[in-house]
Amino acid sequence: MQKQIAVIGLGIFGREVALSLIARGFTVLAIDNDMEALEDIKDRVTETLQLDTTQEKALREAEISQMDTVVVAIGTGHLENSILTTALLKQVGVSHIIARAANDLHEKILRQVGAHEVINPEREMGQKVANKIARPGFYEMFSLPDGVCVAELPIPESFIEHTLEELNVRRRFNINVLGVQRLRHSESAGHTAPEHAAGRPKAAARLEGDDIRPGERPGRRMIMNISPSNDRFKPQDILLVMGHQDDLNRLLAEH
Repeated sequence: MQKQIAVIGLGIFGREVALSLIARGFTVLAIDNDMEALEDIKDRVTETLQLDTTQEKALREAEISQMDTVVVAIGTGHLENSILTTALLKQVGVSHIIARAANDLHEKILRQVGAHEVINPEREMGQKVANKIARPGFYEMFSLPDGVCVAELPIPESFIEHTLEELNVRRRFNINVLGVQRLRHSESAGHTAPEHAAGRPKAAARLEGDDIRPGERPGRRMIMNISPSNDRFKPQDILLVMGHQDDLNRLLAEH
């Protein structure tokens, strides 16, 4: 059964959350008190609802407690509404509340009134930009305890057309390869060619995104292989690796 998610507040952040969840197959109820914001998104989400979420009666009548998760994405210019909405969601019995915080104090209050998870998009984006500047060779990176990092990086040139077993990455770099993202195969017409089509030749296969420049991240056209030990690496592969920062830097130097 698809998870049902409600997103309250349809500014830039809330809208992106709602549309991204739809793209991932979730059922999304988009809620805002502004009819214009709802009109703008109504054809792209499962359902929309005009609602004043600072009113407990309105939340109960909307049966908001039936949602698997409610995201409070109310903008930073309405902190009082954000706090009150979060508190009321807890009061009416919502089982999982994710709330957007504008600052440390706001985050603390949201947790106190009932948010199960709190995110600060501005802080997280600032950290992400700083990471990209400090570590320009990595697509994504986040830190774990004891100095261990998980990172995505483009395939080193010296790895291309070699297998993981041949390269022995763990021994050479003290790094674990968790998986490889690879472009999907398709026919030049955009459809996958049957492997055993009797009486007709195979269509010329290509990789979706052949026009992508070297080092450019292909994004959604990727598929993940978590057991790549016998596969030969391709030029546009992306490695998902785990190891200490110094070891990751040594791997990056293979470029």
